[in-house]
Amino acid sequence: MFDGFTQHDLGDGSTFHVGHLPEALIWSVAEFALAWELHPELRPTIFLHGRTVAIPRYQRAYGADYHFSGQTSRALPVPELLRPLFDWTRQAIHPLLNGLLLNWYDGPGHYIGPHRDSVTRMVAGAPIVTISFGETRTFRLSKGLEKRDFPAENGGVFVLPQATNAIWKHSVPKSVRYRGRRISVTVRGFESWIDGDRNTDSKKSSRKTPAYTVRRD
Repeated sequence: MFDGFTQHDLGDGSTFHVGHLPEALIWSVAEFALAWELHPELRPTIFLHGRTVAIPRYQRAYGADYHFSGQTSRALPVPELLRPLFDWTRQAIHPLLNGLLLNWYDGPGHYIGPHRDSVTRMVAGAPIVTISFGETRTFRLSKGLEKRDFPAENGGVFVLPQATNAIWKHSVPKSVRYRGRRISVTVRGFESWIDGDRNTDSKKSSRKTPAYTVRRD
């Protein structure tokens, strides 16, 4: 389905695709340091179990607003450092990918729990793409008691079709063995965005930013 990617059959008709960035797009040590400096000073907060808590990682959206668990990450324009990744995903994976979400993981206390992404206002058929830099961590797919683990290596690329996302949750589990830093760049396709030249909601909103929601089941 995706040229240059290995397709993994999850046994229920769902698929998951694993590939790698071209060598020219893998960040150098200096570029990783620059990307790390992009993270916000504070971690986003959510309302959970009756109280406000900070999520266990840094997060920022580019090109399209990102909404989840009652908070919004207001999108910034895509910086030049991320532009080659942005362009490559549209050329190699899907032409309508247009919103970036970065997560910065620092040490054993940072992770993301099992969840499914909402596909509200996503382009039909556009997959969810995750690019990893830095420390290798486990990217886990789960369905009930069933789990499938994949190493999220430096320069690795995962493609999660919408149909798979509807059935399987995904996570980056917490572990005391993680001591380094990881940056994930997730790319999605929305019906409108602020960093492109198309906006289907321009008559409804002066900000021209799409909504995105993560659903945690």
